[in-house]
Amino acid sequence: MITLLTATSTWDSLLQLLGVSILFVGILAITVLTTKFVGGVKMGMTKNSNFKVIETFKVTQNKYLQLVQIGKRYFVIAVGKDEMNVVAELQESDVTIIKTDKQQGYNFKEIIQAAMTKSKDKNKEDDQS
Repeated sequence: MITLLTATSTWDSLLQLLGVSILFVGILAITVLTTKFVGGVKMGMTKNSNFKVIETFKVTQNKYLQLVQIGKRYFVIAVGKDEMNVVAELQESDVTIIKTDKQQGYNFKEIIQAAMTKSKDKNKEDDQS
């Protein structure tokens, strides 16, 4: 009778672990889909906008200078924690726009793949030792 209780307890624990794992994966999937949806909506709003931040320069911890294009006009604005001031208006000939093909930020998928590759390489080295 004791072995029967132990076997049942083990199966209950495994089923509970499986249920929690499925719940975790489900919540993670919903989080990813929500993030993609919100990001897509935000990108759609700014894509067809007349406002474009061309460049940002950090002056101090909470103060930045930004070069902003509004329509066909360019402005340098000072952005602080609680304020925003126009510093100057520039002519189009004064602005040099540097286009880069490099994607800003990091791609999460690439980071995970690099970590997995590094982990596999380390495991191979440990096996060879």
